[in-house]
Amino acid sequence: MKHSSGSNYNIYSNRRRSGNDRRRIFVVVCLFVCMLCVILDIVFITKLMGKGKNSVKATTDASSSVLTDASGNIISDPSADPSDTTEPAATSTAVQTVDAETRAANLAALSANVNDYLSKQSGRYSVYYLNLNNGETLAYKETTPYIAASAIKLAYNTYLYEKVAAGEIDLSEKMAYNAAPYPEGDLEYGTGTIQNSADGTEYTLQQVSTLSITISDNCATNMLLRRLGGEDAVNNSYMKPISCVVDYREKVTYTDYCGNSVSGRRRTCALDLALYAQHLYQDYQNNPEAFQPLINDLCNTEYNWGVADGVPSDISVAHKVGFRDQTYNDIGIVFATEDYVLCFTTETGDAVTAQQVMREVSRMIYEYVVSNYA
Repeated sequence: MKHSSGSNYNIYSNRRRSGNDRRRIFVVVCLFVCMLCVILDIVFITKLMGKGKNSVKATTDASSSVLTDASGNIISDPSADPSDTTEPAATSTAVQTVDAETRAANLAALSANVNDYLSKQSGRYSVYYLNLNNGETLAYKETTPYIAASAIKLAYNTYLYEKVAAGEIDLSEKMAYNAAPYPEGDLEYGTGTIQNSADGTEYTLQQVSTLSITISDNCATNMLLRRLGGEDAVNNSYMKPISCVVDYREKVTYTDYCGNSVSGRRRTCALDLALYAQHLYQDYQNNPEAFQPLINDLCNTEYNWGVADGVPSDISVAHKVGFRDQTYNDIGIVFATEDYVLCFTTETGDAVTAQQVMREVSRMIYEYVVSNYA
């Protein structure tokens, strides 16, 4: 059948309209699919963000979660997560505002002020400051022997954590308390709560280490030493290779603050302790995940005097005090504008005086460090 020209025009026009309709439908479908993909992406991202927020652990100061027994003694919570504590803030990225010459002059002035201040105090004092960012130091009678007391527990626990990081020891291991007197057993009176435990009471190595640091538990420390092979093993394998100005296990003779000649073992000096702390800091920088629990414990001890007493409360200080007889020591890592180690060894017979002197010198050194960024 033949069609007129008018009929041919209508056929082609209908075909065009049909093609246009199909294109419109295709475009609409594509837009719908695109909008659906965008909506699904938004929902997925929102869920991911919510999951990330829920996985962040809140941190608390140790003083808010300390448990006590009926006598008021501090005890550890076996279920506590040692990593769930206050952590040091990241090192500041502030830019120094003084030149090298001015800084050197400021350090010289600080050294003179510290020397002048300490020379006027009654008793014996030693100080060692080591900047962990640039290596500068300030020293005052830093090689003089003192009773180490519990400040040495920083070295013991660092060695333990090095063994853990190397896969040689697991902090979940359990140890049974031996109530026989040290060194045959673990019993040593003084600071701590394990001394009140029954013979055979089990503790994990994590609990033992935490108690050794946070409340300076003597029995916990002896259990830790037993696991590490004893004092001589720690001294020979860990402490002496780092610093041995005063050999901790050898008898040393010196003059005490009263002018008497005294001799004994378990002595140390400010320089030795400072270098042990520097070694811990290097371990922490190289393997923060492995050493974070130890840093957390050191930042959350029940003793707030010493290095920490001379810096603002918002500055994290990982430190370990030690006190015995007339000795009051503290060794700390200060996480400030520049991280630094500060060590005090003192002998005064007066805790109040010793702590006041440490606070003042710590304040002077902290203010010097931050003044370079004013």
